[in-house]
Amino acid sequence: MLRICYTLALVSVLGGTLAAQQPQSSGTLTDTELVGRKIFQTRCAMCHVGQDPATEFQSDAEKPAQPRQTTFGPLLSKAQTANETLLRSKIANGGPRMPAYKLALTDEQIGQVIAFMKTIEKPLTLLASDKPGE
Repeated sequence: MLRICYTLALVSVLGGTLAAQQPQSSGTLTDTELVGRKIFQTRCAMCHVGQDPATEFQSDAEKPAQPRQTTFGPLLSKAQTANETLLRSKIANGGPRMPAYKLALTDEQIGQVIAFMKTIEKPLTLLASDKPGE
């Protein structure tokens, strides 16, 4: 029951958009990458974006040098896209701790998620809103 409450709380926190690193080449995401980002935000971020709840409201000076990983799955970046065939299979078929998305996402949508993942230089560890002042 506690795990369900934690998951629901985490999903509500993820209501904002991801503060993902932009590709270094152009500085903006393509339409495919933007769609992949939205899918990533709704399907992947709850388990693959790290944030230490204990330090969420601390100033930068108070935060520990090495933040604690508080995710169910590994933190993701473009490093996991080296073997795209294996990654597609993992997303589609899932694993022991990961749900299968073959019935929820099309092959094109899985490709869009992978395209977005290729733009992530370092694992995502913070969430932010795209709208200033939020």
